[in-house]
This record gives sequence, C-alpha cells and structure tokens, in this order.
Amino acid sequence: MNRIIFLIILLISFKTFACDCECVGDCSFKSVSSGSDFVALVKVIEYSDFLDQEIYDYDGKMPLSMTVEVIEKYIGYEKRKKIKIWGDNGMLCRPYIANFEIGKYYLIAPSKIGETSDNGVKGDYDFFSCFTDYLTVDFEKQIAYGEYSRKENQISLQDFVKEIKSINFKKTEWFTNNNNKNFFKSDSITLYKILNEKDEFVKLNNGLIKTEQNKNKDFTTLEFKRNRKLKIIDTNIENWTETEHLGKWKWKFNIEKNELSFYLNKKLYSTFNVVSQERDYINWNDNDKVHFYVLKLEKVKNN
Repeated sequence: MNRIIFLIILLISFKTFACDCECVGDCSFKSVSSGSDFVALVKVIEYSDFLDQEIYDYDGKMPLSMTVEVIEKYIGYEKRKKIKIWGDNGMLCRPYIANFEIGKYYLIAPSKIGETSDNGVKGDYDFFSCFTDYLTVDFEKQIAYGEYSRKENQISLQDFVKEIKSINFKKTEWFTNNNNKNFFKSDSITLYKILNEKDEFVKLNNGLIKTEQNKNKDFTTLEFKRNRKLKIIDTNIENWTETEHLGKWKWKFNIEKNELSFYLNKKLYSTFNVVSQERDYINWNDNDKVHFYVLKLEKVKNN
C-alpha cells in the first residue's frame, strides 16, 4: 500500500516538475509573437527522436521532436523550408509533441535552441508551456484558434498578417548607422528599435548597446513624436558627444504604400520604402539578450 502511495506521489511530482511556472503579464500569442525573432505558418510533416520511457496517459512511444514545413514566414531570418521543433521529455516546460498532429497547420512563435543537448540541437526550436507561442490553424477556413489575445480566441490569417506587419512609429525611438553623417541621402538605410528597452540592463547600457549593434560606428537616434515632430541626434562614439539636427523636422508614414517620409521646414526631404521587417538580438553579458526590431528601407527615387 505504501509503495502504491509512493508511486502516486512520485507521478504527481513528476508531472508538476514538468512545468512548475505561471504566466506574468500578457502571455497571449499576440503579445509573444510581437516580440519574437521568428513567426511563421507551418505544417507538421513527421515525428522523430522518440522517448524510451513511457509517458503517463499516453499510449505508445512519445515523440521528442517533429519536423515542420514552413508554409509562410512572417518574421525572422530563418531560410530553411523545413525546421525541427523539440518538445517535452516529461521534465521540461515544453508541450508534448503529441499535441501537434501530422498534416495539421499551426501559427508559431518558437524560441531558438542555443546549445545542443539530449533534448534539442542548437539552431532548432522549442516552445515554452508557460505562455502561448503557437495556435492551431484551420487551413481551409484560414483561421487560427487559441489564446490570440486576452479578449480573442481566434483570428483570421489575413488579419494576423496585417497586425504582425503593422509598424507604429508614434512615440518610438530608433537608431541607424550614420558614420558618414549623411544617412538621409543614402539609397538604403537600416533602422533598429530596442524591444526590451525597459529592462534595467538595457537602460544602463543603452549607448553601448547601440554601438555594439552598429559595429562600433557613429550612430544617429531618431525620436518619432506623437505630433509627427522628429528629433534627430548624431552620436560620436570617439568622445561621446551628441549633436542635434537643426531645423523643424517632421515625419509621415503612409501605411498603404509602406513609405516613411522626412520633412525639413515643411518641405519634403526624402522618402523611403520599407522593404523588410525582421527581429534580431545580441547577447549581453552571460544571461541577457537585447532584442531589436529591424527595418530595412530603400529610397524612393524622384522625390
């Protein structure tokens, strides 16, 4: 009798240990995907890397990983058409791979695995059970189901694409390479926005982070005000001096054309078309990451 009780307690403890956490803040798919480095629509192709041990309440060998086909990539630098996603072995905060059906479609915002182990290979992906980083998709109806937001349990793929691709410049700060002090006249520019700017280590190292991402070159900060006013500051990293651009600068973003225009003293100065949107990050210290939203723009000719 004692042995039975012990086994029951062990089983309960084992299941609890698998994911003993809780969500803090907004952990919906909308929130998670908005800051993710990789967001895509995928189709499950096959299971692989099966576990040797039995998993409670599951008949057969539990798959530890699955291969998925990337049907459409919305955010990220991932170039592979097929990627592998790893799941739970009974002691990790991941969903079991058996939760995903072969042949079914999913919206995903997974995390990339940083180190190779028995539970995953560096460069592959996994999910985290303590927040919503995937949704089930009815491909025929083009609708994703699950906790999309705190108020929505489904969203059409069309509406999701509009939201994930939307760009909000109001009350945001971006920076760009301006080593030649002439970036407005360049044919192409790249803008960076720090996503986790409220983290304490980011606040303390803001300037150093910008130079690190900018390959230790001078950079320019652009503050997009709510009233479309624009504050532009050049930073010289050799002596850490800042120089503000003179004149009345303003900005305007055309959502339909995806065009960002700059005005100086009420006259159009230059216009750029947003050609790509990505997420990126750099490692900071041993445990911290700085996450960026990256826009690549090309100048519109004949301004």
